[in-house]
Amino acid sequence: MLTLVNHLPRLHFWLVISLFVFLLIISLIPASNPNGKTIKRELTLPTSESLKGDYAVAEPSTVNRDANDKLLPDFSANREIDITISAGDTLSEIFSEQALSAAVLQELLEADREHLRLANLLPGQEVQLLVSPSNQLLSLKVIIDRANTLSFVLKDDIYVSELEVKEGEWRNSYYQGSVTGSFYVSAKKTGLSASQIQQISGALQEQFDFNRQLRVGDTFHVLVAKQYIEGAYSFDSEVLAVILKTRSRNYTAFLNEDGRYYDKNGKGLSKAYRRYPVNGRPRISSRFNPRRLHPVTKRVRPHNGTDFAVGVGTNVYAVGDGVVLRAGYHPAAGNYIVIKHGRKYTTRFLHLSKILVRKGQRIEMGKLIGKSGNTGRSTGPHLHYEFHVYNKPVDAMKVDLPLSQEVPQKDKKAFNERRDLSLREMGEL
Repeated sequence: MLTLVNHLPRLHFWLVISLFVFLLIISLIPASNPNGKTIKRELTLPTSESLKGDYAVAEPSTVNRDANDKLLPDFSANREIDITISAGDTLSEIFSEQALSAAVLQELLEADREHLRLANLLPGQEVQLLVSPSNQLLSLKVIIDRANTLSFVLKDDIYVSELEVKEGEWRNSYYQGSVTGSFYVSAKKTGLSASQIQQISGALQEQFDFNRQLRVGDTFHVLVAKQYIEGAYSFDSEVLAVILKTRSRNYTAFLNEDGRYYDKNGKGLSKAYRRYPVNGRPRISSRFNPRRLHPVTKRVRPHNGTDFAVGVGTNVYAVGDGVVLRAGYHPAAGNYIVIKHGRKYTTRFLHLSKILVRKGQRIEMGKLIGKSGNTGRSTGPHLHYEFHVYNKPVDAMKVDLPLSQEVPQKDKKAFNERRDLSLREMGEL
């Protein structure tokens, strides 16, 4: 190659060198778009097998942001306050610490007249408050126990109350034993509680004297229903059936839905219910009315009871056998008593001047339980009396009460079915 270049004429040699330099310079000049336009090229990617089929199409998060803001109110400025009640705590003190209005507390207590729970908070209960930026109470929730949660929510400038009750699960337990000493000690050894033993004695006391007639070797068989909330025993129980076998005869007691005990033939073992909680038939000053205009607040509030126009100190009696569920003082209801008559019936007595029973006490129909009065938020001396069926207030003057000594004929079939079911569980049928 070098030999060929050396033999070229001198003129040709410089022409080759000049051409080489020219091409080198041209190659170093950057390309330009004569039209000043951007050249676009479509890039085609191969389709992945994983993207074939029906899939949701993703959109930018800003697309629906405005719509979502309209759907959900802004709660960020509200205060949520959780309090666990300690011994001595009161709702009044809680409101004072949180700078909440005392007038609002009075409205809540008036709304609580239906439940009678706010005035006597117990250690361990939980209180939850929702307060607005202007320090207005929007809602109050009290977790009373595993089974009961009481809520108050502000709606149209009025606090509306609701008691949420978990029914839980009722399970039957069977106990049997032999008398070796006193009935109480013998029953305790089988696992029966003091309250259940008292219920057994009360059911049979009209037919049997446990102190004089009971002998060593006599046997007893008891079926108890216990309530469990979320798997835990709530300590609420009912004695469903009792069979007491002695040398001379057998005694039976079966709990009916009306809260009374009957023998295996449907004969009553206790006194029937009474219609009035006071002697005679006093004048009724205010009847049961779910739409009544409250005389003090001038707002529509249900009147869940019957008001008897009686003076302060009038004797008040239990209308049926039962156990005292609550007894105490409430700023709106005054001195009050709540009695549970089995699983079905509950009675309440408000504005009393005196309370003559205690919580947990088992009582009989006709027992003196208190004296009428004018305590709490009341317009004058009277007795406010309520009757509830499965925790719902009804007209006490019209409710169908078990007033006879036998199971009513219309209820006889249901009673016999429950009796036989209890006997099977006890191995007696």
